[in-house]
Amino acid sequence: MPSSINLSTHQEAHIENDAILEDDIQFLAPLSQHYLAPNAVFLTGATGLLGVYILDELLRTSSANIYCLVRAIDEEFAQQRLINHLTSYGLYKEEYFDRILPVIGDLTEPFFGLDEHVYYELAAEIDVVYYSAGWINMLYPYSRLKPANVLGVKEAIRFAGLIQTKPLHFVSSIAVFFNSADNTENQVLTEADVPTFHASLKGGYGKSKWVGDRLVAAAQERGLPATIHRPTRIMGHSITGALNDNSELLPQLLKGCIKLGCYPTWDIEVTMVPVDYISSTMVHLAASPANFGKAFHYFNPYPIRWLDLIALVNAQGYNLKEITYEQWLLALKKAIDSPEESHLEDREFYSRLLLALKVPHYLFYKRPHFDSKNIAEGIAGTEISCHKIDNELISRYIRYWQKTGFCPKP
Repeated sequence: MPSSINLSTHQEAHIENDAILEDDIQFLAPLSQHYLAPNAVFLTGATGLLGVYILDELLRTSSANIYCLVRAIDEEFAQQRLINHLTSYGLYKEEYFDRILPVIGDLTEPFFGLDEHVYYELAAEIDVVYYSAGWINMLYPYSRLKPANVLGVKEAIRFAGLIQTKPLHFVSSIAVFFNSADNTENQVLTEADVPTFHASLKGGYGKSKWVGDRLVAAAQERGLPATIHRPTRIMGHSITGALNDNSELLPQLLKGCIKLGCYPTWDIEVTMVPVDYISSTMVHLAASPANFGKAFHYFNPYPIRWLDLIALVNAQGYNLKEITYEQWLLALKKAIDSPEESHLEDREFYSRLLLALKVPHYLFYKRPHFDSKNIAEGIAGTEISCHKIDNELISRYIRYWQKTGFCPKP
């Protein structure tokens, strides 16, 4: 039986080896003639939060047909799934119908699970690739997340070099830097800095995103015109507040505080980035060849203290009481043990929240300092900006959560 130290070392070596791009993946084919004004774009992750806003941004700012990789039983169901997802965020327009082209497949499979003939036909038609897919789950180990967050990325890189070379725009995560090697006191991590693999890299999710990030960087070095986009915590639209996927810890935690009527005293800094800032910036940056080969850090330049965030929540009509974290955990556990049958759904929610606080997550993580000069230069002269975490933004989020039933009204 190997020691835990040897086993850990073996796992780390395995993960680092996964970041090595195969020698046969090359980018010798001519660049698509339409990459600056694409006729056809391939998008993964369109049924996710950021993906649906990238889809909307592409539909609004280009005339391209958007081929969306979707799991579905047939094309009609797949297209309806995409339309329903756009509609749920208030984004769908009838004139989009003919330009949203579902591709039924699986990003974790070779050839995206497509018939090989169809796959190569698609590779010949596509001008640009956006990879927004990924499995965000802090409970799962690296091995469980590898198919979507690593193998899918590698398949997209290979696809980008077939028949004609297609620029690849990849959604990574700023969590690739969340380790003790990169996170040194007073260090500022630039967008040109290379994230280090280290045993302290947090969780299977962070490790899987690091591998995907490094695979795309390796493709950049081989000549693929690619961009890497590293956002921090993504939240709802800055104007509508729309956020239908509330599985991330912060929305769950705020809901828990509201339902319990109290919040823990934490001396932490909270950051979040509205999804529309990322999607609009990403599509804008992707349109300029000057940005190929670069990475971009998406974070809110105006983070907020936890207690100040709660004050903004209370300003929406709540009256949450401040207690210690130990007292709050006791209140949470008491709610889980409630014997009332009518509270069964609530007890399940509280149980999931307690579990989420016990597994690796980034809410309490002391982040290194980042810069975003590449973004600043890339969006200079545009109207794109990141909304401050203020009363206006939080009120929009809370109102949307109340409207959709995610959070109770005061």
